[in-house]
Amino acid sequence: MVYDGRDARRAAGPPARWPAVRRGVAGGGRVTGTREERKDAESASLSGAESSGDGGLRRELDRAPAALLSERDLHLALELAGVAVATGEPSTTRILAVSREFCALTGYSEAELLERTFVDLTHPDDRARDLAVYQRAVHGAEREWRSEKRFVRKDGGVRWVMVRGAVFRDERGKAVRAVGVIEDITARKEADEALRRSEERFRAAQELSLDAFIVLRPARDEAGRIADFLFDFANPAAGRLLRVPVSALVGRRLLDLMPDQRTELFPLYVRVVETGEPHDKEIAYTARGHRVWVRNMAVKVGDGVAVSFNDITARKQAEQALLDGDRRKDEFLAMLAHELRNPLSAIQFALRISQMPTVPEPRRAWAQAVMQRQLGQLGRMVDDLLDVSRITRGKITLKQEPLDLGHVVYQAVAAAAPLIDASKHELALDVGPRPLPVFGDTARLEQVVVNLLTNAAKYTREGGRIWLSARQEGSEIVVRVKDTGYGIPEEMLPRIFDLFEQAHPTLGRARGGLGIGLTLVKRLVEMHSGSVSAASEGEGRGSEFTVRLPAVEPPAEAEGAAGPVSGTLARRILVVDDNRDHAHALVLLLEQAGHVTALAHDGPSALEAARSFAPEVVLLDIGLPAMDGYEVARRMRGEAGAGALRILAFTGYGQQDDVRRSREAGCDAHLVKPIAPEVLFAHIAGGER
Repeated sequence: MVYDGRDARRAAGPPARWPAVRRGVAGGGRVTGTREERKDAESASLSGAESSGDGGLRRELDRAPAALLSERDLHLALELAGVAVATGEPSTTRILAVSREFCALTGYSEAELLERTFVDLTHPDDRARDLAVYQRAVHGAEREWRSEKRFVRKDGGVRWVMVRGAVFRDERGKAVRAVGVIEDITARKEADEALRRSEERFRAAQELSLDAFIVLRPARDEAGRIADFLFDFANPAAGRLLRVPVSALVGRRLLDLMPDQRTELFPLYVRVVETGEPHDKEIAYTARGHRVWVRNMAVKVGDGVAVSFNDITARKQAEQALLDGDRRKDEFLAMLAHELRNPLSAIQFALRISQMPTVPEPRRAWAQAVMQRQLGQLGRMVDDLLDVSRITRGKITLKQEPLDLGHVVYQAVAAAAPLIDASKHELALDVGPRPLPVFGDTARLEQVVVNLLTNAAKYTREGGRIWLSARQEGSEIVVRVKDTGYGIPEEMLPRIFDLFEQAHPTLGRARGGLGIGLTLVKRLVEMHSGSVSAASEGEGRGSEFTVRLPAVEPPAEAEGAAGPVSGTLARRILVVDDNRDHAHALVLLLEQAGHVTALAHDGPSALEAARSFAPEVVLLDIGLPAMDGYEVARRMRGEAGAGALRILAFTGYGQQDDVRRSREAGCDAHLVKPIAPEVLFAHIAGGER
């Protein structure tokens, strides 16, 4: 039954036996009740009794004589409690009496509750566990019990409760009443569950995170100062970064693991703890010989510090690569200026010498030889630069065919011989009698070997030795160039084929070179499905470069192959060029070779000369005034017809788009200045396309 205050007072009898009861809320939310001392000698004094949850109620009931444990006293106690209280029959758990707060907690009326047991109210999943705890108290194992469980309300809702109960016995020790104080702990349980889920999500996120994350707890000395930090938490990424298993991190001291950070990270973490201000810094960290760059961010958490390490090594390496690239570019531009000025200065002086009327003929011939050599060097330099540009942009095309690499090696030796002889080097050549069949571009493979020989000659002291060998090794044709030169520092070997990179930049400037030769070698070899490597035992101990190309079946020798044709047929050639020096020099060269020439310096005069001179071959510059060479070619081809006239574009424009436009305009070939006279004569004769 549920009693209100009036019922309780009526049930208590006349004031002489039961005094008036005052209810109030004391500090801490306790419901207090006071009674005046009973005049009846049989009564027990209950002055100043407190009921604070289960403890106060149980103590009060426990001190009362058994005679006082009547129904009316029990209901009065429930009324005074001011909390959810219920009593039950020990053996059946049938509910005997409830407080008003218990009704509110469960959503049932008093009458409905008195028809139920405590087991009925308990969530099915909690019944077995809760009943076992309760029965231990009933059967004497424990006088009191405590249990967290769920009640199912009348409306189907679920409330978490904490039950604190006690069993009362008669004189014979039989359990006669079970009393429980029930506290609604739903809010706390929900908060605990939310916290648990949050921690689970946090841990899952940290487990999967690519960033290292740790939580550090201060370790203080006797004076209370932070002397170190202890690892409280570390995710797998932290273990990988620090190169220590996560299980071995927790509890470990920070400065034991990272002693080099005593003057850098440690004071920063101390400042975070003491001031609460976060920090964000990029640092280099070395763990067991492995150096990484990390972005280190730390914030205060409680009395400790939470730290994340974001690995930024790749970004730092990219930044350094950009800086190195800029440095190499600046060095390259300085070297390019040097390399261009030297031959230009030599040409300028030699030209002045050749113009002096009193200069003896031998000296004039010497000056002309100087100009020829320096022009050749400038031409090769420009060719190399253009080759690098084309290869980098994927614009170069190989003219591949089956060939004997041995012949290519001999041609390369002949091309590099002047530099090797000038440096007084000794060259040992080992090619062997057997063919070295590969599928490749003759000119480009010759360029590879020439660059390697030139590199060896430049970076070897005068009078050194160079070895060149070419052999078949299994399924590969292997070319090796070895020297007794300056060698390559170990740290430079991985970068020796990078663009503009030189192992000895100062020597490179002194001996001529742009730092692009080895880059060309690597790219060209790779375009032939091969590989190239560099080796050196260190500075001053020479170097060795090895090229490996896939071998192919040697081509069958054609029967009745035509032999070389000697002699040059004289042609009628029209030269069209607005650069008068270039045009006149070309005319003199052609006439010296026995050809008949005519000259024009612009488009309209070229068309008129073609009509009056009737040339067999036209050497046509593209960048003409008034009418460009493409238009001149189209008009000439329109007037002469297909095949009646051989038109050779002869220009400084050498991009693929320029070649395409020449073909579309009707040119038979596209020649890029400068060009060797022998190659020019071959085109004039019609032997090359």
